[in-house]
Formats: sequence, structure tokens, C-alpha cells
Amino acid sequence: MAVVDDSATTTQRTHRYLRLSLVLVVAALLVGVLVETVVVSWQPLTLGWNLLPSISHYFYTPARDVFVGALIAASVALLALSGRDRATTLLDISAVFAPLIAIVPTGIGDDSGLTCPAPGDCLPAEYLDGVRTGVATYAIIVVAAVIASAIIRARSDRRRSTRGTLVVSVIAVVTALLVAALTFVPGLNEGFPFNLWPVPSIHFAVTLLFFGTFAAVPLLRARESLAEEDEPRPTDRQRTVYRWIGRLLVADLVLLAIALVFAQVLADVPLVLIGEAAALILFAWFWWVQTFERWDDPDPPSIAP
Repeated sequence: MAVVDDSATTTQRTHRYLRLSLVLVVAALLVGVLVETVVVSWQPLTLGWNLLPSISHYFYTPARDVFVGALIAASVALLALSGRDRATTLLDISAVFAPLIAIVPTGIGDDSGLTCPAPGDCLPAEYLDGVRTGVATYAIIVVAAVIASAIIRARSDRRRSTRGTLVVSVIAVVTALLVAALTFVPGLNEGFPFNLWPVPSIHFAVTLLFFGTFAAVPLLRARESLAEEDEPRPTDRQRTVYRWIGRLLVADLVLLAIALVFAQVLADVPLVLIGEAAALILFAWFWWVQTFERWDDPDPPSIAP
């Protein structure tokens, strides 16, 4: 492990702490789920041994504050680590989806004891107003952030937007408007919108998009040829770790997709819970390794060259 250098610049320290914070955010989320599972035990949704069908279902338990707070914090940290290369552009895109995982909860069955406006998995009526407020706030902030970014860039020396910036801005605005439309437009939000096929929930879709986008980051980092000449390159061991993290994340996303398609058949097996926990651990593992890979990096990627 690297020794802390008191001569490190403020920027270096900031990047170190941001990366470590992403590890701690995952730890906080998993600890919150564990405490809720072992200590509190919310019975209506349990599968046995106090396990819920997925980590996302803990939104409906007292662990909700930890769940929502961790995802919002992760989104802010990912945006703060954004920058000039392809990998950090992907982090920006991941940050677009992260808040929606927290704002729009997963659907639950009509046997949960809550008010289900439609048969099958749904968003309980008790949570509709909160979700609509969250989605509206998200959409407004996304559009405002894109406009502010464009104004700042126009007033700076770097007037021309990079391709990555344009891609992130378009994805952010389209995502915000699409989710807002599904939430508020009559006819599109019947059953809100968990009965839409082939995507049974916005929550599940943005979860797959978040981890799917992020999965490309360790794979890119594993390719030494993509590193800039003046950037530190990962060691052979680090590249191997990144390669395995990327591959395992892809395999895990396939597992989650299978769990979705065969949800009825595999109802007694908490595949989604296992898949989400594995994805979070892999996410944290990447940031732990990269924290010390870039510990002494004098020019973090978020600094414009």
C-alpha cells in the first residue's frame, strides 16, 4: 500500500478521497442491508432467513435512507471524477443512471401488503407522489446542469465541446425526458410503468445500464495502449485485475437478465440479490485497486490538459 505523501497537491488528495469514497459508499450500502436483514427483519417481503428478493427491495424497509443516500453519493463522486478520456466519459454516463436507481424503486408483488394499483409487480400507491417529485427534480436538475455546463464551456478557453461531452449531455437529457414522460404523461404511466414489456421496470433498466456502462471502464483500463503517454499505466497485475472485474461484471449482468426473464421459475432463488451484491463488490474492488494505482498521479484525468 502506498504511503501518504504530505507533499501531495490538493487535487491529488481530492482524487484519492473520491475514489476511496466510492469503496466506502458500497460498504455502507451492504452494511445497511446486512443490518436490516439480521437485526430488523421486515417480514412481508422475506424469502426466508430474512432475505428480500433483491438489494433494491430494501428501499421498502428502514434501510431506504442508506440505499438512496449511497446511490446519490456515488453519482456525485462519479461526476467529480469525470474528465478527458473515454473511461471517465463512461463514468459520466454511469452517473446519469445512478440517481434513478434510488429515485424509482423496484416493483414489488401485490402480496406485499401495500396498495398495488395493478396485478403483478407494481409501484405501491403510497410511494407514487414521492417518486414523481424525485423524477421531476431529477429532470429539472439534469437539464439545468447540461445548460450550465454549456455556458461554462462557452465562456472558457476551450469553446469546442468534446465528443464525450456531447454524448453525455444527449444521454442525460434524453434519459431525463423519457423517464419524466413515463412518469407523468397519461397513457404511458398506467401501472406506473412496471408492466411495460420488455422492460418491466425503469429501476431494473437503469440498474443494468449503470453497471453495463461501468463494466467497460475496467476493460478499457486493462488495455495499456489506451493510456496517454504522460499518464501512469497499470501494472501487469492491475491490468489482470481490471480485465477480470470487467468480465465478471458482464457475466453478472447476464445473470441479472436471466433472473428477469425467468423470474417466475426462479422465484425461490434470490438471483437478483446475489447479482446486485456481486456487482457492487466488483464496483468497489475496481475503485480500491485504481485508488492505489493512481495514488501519486500528478495529473488526474479530470484535469484538462
